[in-house]
Amino acid sequence: MANEQYIYQDRAVVFLDVLGFQEKLKEFQNEAIQNKEVNNTEFYVSAAVDEFINTFKSVVNFLNENDYRYYLFSDNICITIDFSQNRNSLIDILITINDLFFKFAQKGYFLRGGLDVGKFVDEKDIAIGIPLANAYKIEQSVAMFPRIVLSEAYKRLLDNLEAERLISDDLIIKKNFLVKQHCEVFYINTFFNLFDNENKIELLQSIRQSISINITSNTNNEKNTIKYEWLAREFNYFLDEYISQLMFLETNFITSEEEVETIKSLKFTEYAK
Repeated sequence: MANEQYIYQDRAVVFLDVLGFQEKLKEFQNEAIQNKEVNNTEFYVSAAVDEFINTFKSVVNFLNENDYRYYLFSDNICITIDFSQNRNSLIDILITINDLFFKFAQKGYFLRGGLDVGKFVDEKDIAIGIPLANAYKIEQSVAMFPRIVLSEAYKRLLDNLEAERLISDDLIIKKNFLVKQHCEVFYINTFFNLFDNENKIELLQSIRQSISINITSNTNNEKNTIKYEWLAREFNYFLDEYISQLMFLETNFITSEEEVETIKSLKFTEYAK
């Protein structure tokens, strides 16, 4: 059989890590063993790992297989995007990542990651290239907190597309709220998913509870506590931004005064400005 050739193509690549997942792996395994022993079944099955995998699938199942590839391995997720025929997908993937972050957060899991763009060998079972290595480095050394950080190359590409009007006006507006900056770091707005969402109060309550649980459960781990305290402050920032600006831009419904007061009450007062 002749040797195959593998072609480098332009791809956006995101690498995600699930925070605190090593401890969860032990819980998954123990649950599977206990289920087999108690129920005397043939297989080792864990409801918790089923929920984790199905949460991942619930998001990626909506991705167009012609433009996206995705890999789930242990506590890591890799998603690659072919944007050559559709430049709007460079914004769409930010929304998809945000949706994935949010769905995991509701289950008590939080993601950290990096996003880069460049030449990449992207086959069904093969993912090789500098963008993946860069995305991994960003996740490890830049992201630090539960957030997904954009590489300089990715941010520069977004800015160029906007300047050249190669992406739609609607997506340019979304980009302005999707991408946040702190010092030299650009990252996806963690709570963008709540903008124009009719279930925002229920979702805010769910996310707040997840953050609070993680802060409480990590009181003896300073490294982890700092991460979730940062997330609590981001949560507060979003509530302030929503009440002062974002809610006036929503198109599908009008937020009542009662709803506004409910949203205000969800702030982490101990992490307020």
